[in-house]
This record gives sequence, structure tokens and C-alpha cells, in this order.
Amino acid sequence: MPEPSVDGSVRLGNLQIHGPRGRVRYFDVTFARLRLGLAALILVGSLVVNAALVAPVVVRSQFSRAGQVEVFEEHRRLAARFEALAERYSEVRQLASELDSRLCKIILAYGVGAPANEGCGEAVDVLEEPALTLQQGEVVLIESGVEEDVERVTGRIDGRLEAAFEVERAEPGLVESTPSAVPLRGDDFVLVGPFGQARNRVTGVEEFHYGIDLAASAGAPVLATAAGRVTYAGRGAALGRSWVRYGRIVGIRHGDRFITLFGHLDTTEVRAGESVSRGQRIGTVGATGWSVEPNLHYGVLRRRGDGGYFAVDPRIHILDYRWNEEGFIASDRTPANPLTLPATLRR
Repeated sequence: MPEPSVDGSVRLGNLQIHGPRGRVRYFDVTFARLRLGLAALILVGSLVVNAALVAPVVVRSQFSRAGQVEVFEEHRRLAARFEALAERYSEVRQLASELDSRLCKIILAYGVGAPANEGCGEAVDVLEEPALTLQQGEVVLIESGVEEDVERVTGRIDGRLEAAFEVERAEPGLVESTPSAVPLRGDDFVLVGPFGQARNRVTGVEEFHYGIDLAASAGAPVLATAAGRVTYAGRGAALGRSWVRYGRIVGIRHGDRFITLFGHLDTTEVRAGESVSRGQRIGTVGATGWSVEPNLHYGVLRRRGDGGYFAVDPRIHILDYRWNEEGFIASDRTPANPLTLPATLRR
């Protein structure tokens, strides 16, 4: 039967706690203390249960947050990679555009017509730069656009290449007889008179300029731009009044297709009837005729089917020098009417 404790509560028994040195301590177990212990146990138990229930939610939340961070980092890495690839694609596209312009100059120099010369001299269509997004649908759309763009560009380049090869296979000697080089050495010259409609720098009159004027040092060597035969070397005045402006000139006929003219020369170093090769020295830069400074007038005349000669932009026929506007140059901007050439230059 329970006994009353010192504080008056019913004592249910006692606990003996043995210390490490043999000491014994007695602890009375009463109803009050039991209720307090049970209350504490229930409280601790409820905390444990609550923690057990809440823990999975917290864990899931933490894992979810970690997953979001990982996905964000992966997105950032992919976006950086995508941006680098887009920049590289733009560089490759620019190189392809430059190659296309150079091929245009070759086929125009050969006189190749449509469809191979379509688009020459026009702005190249550029794929619109895609937004930096990694959503699957838009990535697929971008990929499709790039593929179409590549097919369009490569197809155009292949067409121009095949057209050039076809001409060369049909006429093997055309490569050597087609003007294709700069008539001055190095790049120590400046374009001061472009081809086309322009104001004459001496008279101030608006007129069509049938060649290009390249300012260079007096006495600089002038070179033949293709293999051919000299038709004339001397004063332009001997060819007629309209040729006085060119001062001392050299004319070279290249097969049945081209004639090149070199004006304002200080000296001529070839004679009529002499055969020349590409790169051979034919004279020196001067300021003879209508000239405001030492410069070379260079003209390229192409023979058409009716036997007449038309002036073309000589820059189309300069393949070993890069101009600032290659795309614009690579267009066949011939005047409507053929030139009237003296028989001396055509012989």
C-alpha cells in the first residue's frame, strides 16, 4: 500500500541510484512526480512525432531548392555555350559571304550569266540572330533556320564554283588570258577615281568614268594583269582627241575577250606586237594627260557578242587585292552603250 511522502503526496516507491564510488542515492517516486514525468514524456514525444511529420516536407523543400539551383546553373552554362556558338556561326557566315563575293568576281570576270551570277553585288541574306533561349520548341526552330541558311549559302557557292569550273574546262587558256591581278605591286596605292558615274577631278564635269584611277608614287612599276599582246604603246593623242586625257598609254589585247588600258604613264617599257605575261612590267606611274597627281588609269574592256567592247569595273578583275566593298563591287555595272575604240587598240 502506498505510503505518504514528506511533502504529503502519496509515495509509490523509491529509486536507488548507485554512484561510481559506491554511494547510493534514493529518489522517491510519487504521483506528482510521475504525472510531471509523464507530461514531460508526452511533450517530448509530441515534438518527436511533429518533427517526424515535418522533416520530409523540409527535406523535400531543400532538395527542391537544390534542384532549382542546379537547373539554373545548367541553364546558365548552356546559354553561355549557345551564345558562343551563335557568335561562331556569325563569323563563319561572314567568311561564307566573303567567299561568295570573291566567287562572284570570278564568274563575272569570265562573263558567266544567270543563274550562276544571280545575287552578285546584292546584300547577302543573314539569318536573324536568335534569342538566347533553351526552350525545346524554340531551339528546334533555331536549328531548322540554321540548316536552311547553310543549305542556301552552300548551294549558291557550289553553283558558282561549278559554273567557273565549267568555263575553265571548256576554255583552258581563259585562266591566263583573263585580267585578274592588281596592276601595281603591293598595296601602296589609293583608289581616287572609282568606276561609274562621277565628277571629273580635272574639269569638274559629271561623266561616266570607264576605269579606275589609282594614286601611287611617281615611277612605280605598272604590271600586265594577264597574258596578252600589246596593241599600242605611246601618246593617247595619236589615237584621237578623246584619248588625249589619258596621256601616255599602253593597250593590251587578251585573246578575243578582253582589252586592258593603262593611262597617265610616265614611261612605257613595251612595244606594239610584243607578247606579255601576267605580272610583267610594262611601264611606270606618271601624271601625263589630264591628271592632278601621279596615278594610274586602269581600264578593262570586255568584248560582247556583237563585236563591240564594253567597259566593266576593273575591281571585278582584281582578285589578289581586297577592297572595302567587295559585295558592291561584285556586280556587273556596265554602261548601256559600247565604247568606240580605235582600230589600233583592237588589232
